[in-house]
Amino acid sequence: MKKTTDYERPSVAVDAVVFGISTVPNSNPRRLDEKRLEVLLVKRGEEPFKGRYALPGGFLRPGESLEQAAYRELEEETGLTELSLLEIGNYSEPDRDPRGWIISCAYLALTNVNTYNLSVSPDSDAAEAKWFSAGYDKETGSLTLENGGEVLKAEGDGLAFDHGRIIYDAYRRLQDEVVNHHLIFKLLPEFFTISEMQVPYELITGTSEAPANFRRKVSAVIEETEMFSGSGSAHRSSKLFKRRDIL
Repeated sequence: MKKTTDYERPSVAVDAVVFGISTVPNSNPRRLDEKRLEVLLVKRGEEPFKGRYALPGGFLRPGESLEQAAYRELEEETGLTELSLLEIGNYSEPDRDPRGWIISCAYLALTNVNTYNLSVSPDSDAAEAKWFSAGYDKETGSLTLENGGEVLKAEGDGLAFDHGRIIYDAYRRLQDEVVNHHLIFKLLPEFFTISEMQVPYELITGTSEAPANFRRKVSAVIEETEMFSGSGSAHRSSKLFKRRDIL
């Protein structure tokens, strides 16, 4: 009987696609702050693809689970901790990495950008970490990532390895998780207004509808409270909602 050592073994890596919602204060106090969908990238400090942007990630170490490796790499390369990671798939094309036979397990996370200060560990092979605004064109199906003058296409060759494909797959999974599995609650406090839920929901899904219609759409997963907030449009008092206990 053959032993496992009789077979060639691939290296195993992890990659994390962290999407965030950033808040840009509006100079007009009568208007709501602007929200943007962003994705977290790191600039590689070593070959291959030195100087190119990639997803936070790295190789599995002895004694680690895939999830543990993803959390460790995120902390080392970006300083982010305490995220909830969702496994989205494996990438195993033989030529996906010029260093050899490497299989990557990809994870997805959703958070609020303004909650974190990015930092890179001195022991990391990442040179820096940045948030890139993500813009989706429904007509062409393309996903564009931008930070200042740097513009990357998820479907092009501007990113290291096959990370453009992973980001695109993760974005489509993100849309499904927000619509069908209520991942949107990762962005919300315990009590929130309809607007606080609707703005990031529509930003991620690319939809738009009247607040009353949106409220009916999500009525099965939220419930009204007796509390009010002064954070509504034009600083009018707005009803607060919470997630239903049944979820």
